[in-house]
Amino acid sequence: MSLLEVKSLEVRFGHGEKQVQALYGVDLSIDAGEIVGLVGESGSGKTVTSLALMGLLDPKSAEVGGTAVLDGAPLWDERGRRRPRSKVPMAMVFQEPMTALDPVFTVGSQLVETLRVRRAMGRRQARAEALELLEAVGISDPTARMRAHPHELSGGMRQRVMIAIALACEPKLLIADEPTTAVDVTIQAQLLDLIRGLARERGMAVLFVTHDLGVVAETCDRMITMYAGRVVERGPVVEVLAEPAHPYTAGLLSALPAAAERHARLATIPGRVPPPGTEITGCVFAPRCSHRRDVCDQPQELLPHGDGREVRCIRASEIQFEGVQV
Repeated sequence: MSLLEVKSLEVRFGHGEKQVQALYGVDLSIDAGEIVGLVGESGSGKTVTSLALMGLLDPKSAEVGGTAVLDGAPLWDERGRRRPRSKVPMAMVFQEPMTALDPVFTVGSQLVETLRVRRAMGRRQARAEALELLEAVGISDPTARMRAHPHELSGGMRQRVMIAIALACEPKLLIADEPTTAVDVTIQAQLLDLIRGLARERGMAVLFVTHDLGVVAETCDRMITMYAGRVVERGPVVEVLAEPAHPYTAGLLSALPAAAERHARLATIPGRVPPPGTEITGCVFAPRCSHRRDVCDQPQELLPHGDGREVRCIRASEIQFEGVQV
């Protein structure tokens, strides 16, 4: 059994006739030490999935269904009520650390507080552990950085601090939501190396939420493509990127800039992701798909596609798409 097992995850927002569905039966699993990429455009359901798993959706406005089991323990009960946060060994790194860190307090005080609350450490022990964590995430002169406020650090440094705070919770699952978007490519490469190394060394499962397929190729073992709140393709990264089976995955790949064609116009996918609550009877991607046929108006299910792969496209075996070598 995988470290994380999610079955039929659904999320609805609102109440009564105004309720809209944002996720439709999402299944995913992650093994210890494995990194799984969750990809798709804005509005595809990536962040809602991660927030639902973290228990960060407001129960007054969001209804969560399905099951999620982490290391043998359910994340919520039959009524969708979240287990106590202190008993859930998971943590999340957000896209913009400047909004996640408190600007009033020093980096050290925020890290020490996390250790004292989550791991019941005394102040002296927590400070020693905080220094070790900052060193583990590659921050030079951690003693000096402990005294710094977030605005005194670079974007890459702040993101490393966020990773250190996440590690302070000793998570078995780390959710990283676009953690490299706000940094340059050099720092991005360093952060990706750091996350890869931590996953392997600590046996952490990592759910890496991103829209950047280049990052997925460099970092992830498997990938899941989401569209309109549904999983449309999943499988090993190398195989999916080399031979995408769903037109949406292929479209995302075709939009990647090619180094050999610096002045060529970038490919785009016409149209946009349908808003939550849109009623769709057939293929959810059909309105934007150049390969659409009448058969696509039938309901689409995730179907096996080779070894360890699944795709939600009834024409997957008929169409061949150009991929990229990883």
